[in-house]
Amino acid sequence: MKRNLRPMLRILTFFCLTAALSAAEVSFSKQIAPILVDQCVECHRAGKAKGGYRLDTVELMLKAGDSDSAPVVAGKPGESELLKLIVTTEEDDRMPKKADALPEKQVALIREWIASGAKLDMADKKAALTSILPEKEKVQVPEKYPRPLPVTALALSPDGKTLACSGYFEVTLWDVTTGKLTARLGGLPERVLSLAWPVPGQLAVAGGVPGRSGEVWVVNPAKPAERKRLMTSRDCVLGLAASQDGKLLAAGGADNLLRCFDLPAGKQKWQIEPHADWITSIAFSPDGTHIATASRDRTARRIDSAKGGVEATFTDHNCAVLSVVFSPDGKDVLTGDVEGSLRRWDAAGAGKKDTTMRPAGRTEVTAVAMLDNDTPVAVTGSGVVTTVDPKSRRGKDQLTKHDDRVNVLLVQRVGETMRVVSGCHDGQVRVSELGKEPLVLQFVASPGW
Repeated sequence: MKRNLRPMLRILTFFCLTAALSAAEVSFSKQIAPILVDQCVECHRAGKAKGGYRLDTVELMLKAGDSDSAPVVAGKPGESELLKLIVTTEEDDRMPKKADALPEKQVALIREWIASGAKLDMADKKAALTSILPEKEKVQVPEKYPRPLPVTALALSPDGKTLACSGYFEVTLWDVTTGKLTARLGGLPERVLSLAWPVPGQLAVAGGVPGRSGEVWVVNPAKPAERKRLMTSRDCVLGLAASQDGKLLAAGGADNLLRCFDLPAGKQKWQIEPHADWITSIAFSPDGTHIATASRDRTARRIDSAKGGVEATFTDHNCAVLSVVFSPDGKDVLTGDVEGSLRRWDAAGAGKKDTTMRPAGRTEVTAVAMLDNDTPVAVTGSGVVTTVDPKSRRGKDQLTKHDDRVNVLLVQRVGETMRVVSGCHDGQVRVSELGKEPLVLQFVASPGW
């Protein structure tokens, strides 16, 4: 008779892992916190504390939830509710809910950490669990990219001379007048999906890996070693915006959360969940007192930047909203969607002010910006960059036409002219100025191209 060796092998594996772990002390920040952030925090955080239990900070992780049972009892794994719920065979009770059980290696790590005294290797117990995660090993990026990388994020330096562009685990810096590569800032998210450059010494970088992780960093381009990771999340950070005075930074993405940070310190000011789906785009009002968000849940919202309260909701879109911007006077909000409509709203929430504009038919409006004369500039999935005539509600002056989807748009006044910068999925960046023909500059923003 053949014997089933799987149970015996599992027991041997467990004891081998336990013996190996006993040889070295388990680090909470390096080994335990990453497991909890990846598997547990989403259901046990502010605004979503299932069972009355939160573990999005170290301090809260140690406090009992509705069960009144201590989550962690130092030296006693068998009495720790956190471990009990992880290892129980009762399907209705086991954590994480509606997911596979934790791998035996991770269970063994948590058990050993508790058994050895549940030591905490960080100074601030009030710190968010995501803020104490170890930095990932830097990836060696190629000197020359094998092919042009899609441009997913751009930001102009405050003096307008340098353009920051998304790269692979890096941000690349380019001279705006020549299109020459001037610097490469490595050690950043694998996919850089949004950039903001509010003041000379602080370039904000957001991105991550879809479905796995998100990050926001602040880097000093002049001294790249001066950097700080402001946050990590369970999914990509898609949108990033800074107030004009450089004192506030807002970030949101595929975890549906919007976070606001004080600059230059980088301390989180507040966090809310204003949408039921991804936050796709973010903008600050000119005076910095309000934030506008666009979402895949078919809505846009206006939010108080001081406390994070939702002030107005714009609901007439019938599809995902991809882009959002305030008018120059801050009184209106403009939003663009997947079906090609561009709409203008009273920012106070009084409703839609204009009949739907369609700058390029029914092609998605991937980004929108405003000239200082209150004229919208829209870019589309078909590659068109155009000003929009509010009267005809159509595209007016085509500034350029890319050969692929345009992902990002910047508008900046430089002296007497308005500069428009667009980034395309084929890796091309184009710089144009209103009233000037042809393009001021065109280049492929990938090292080696």
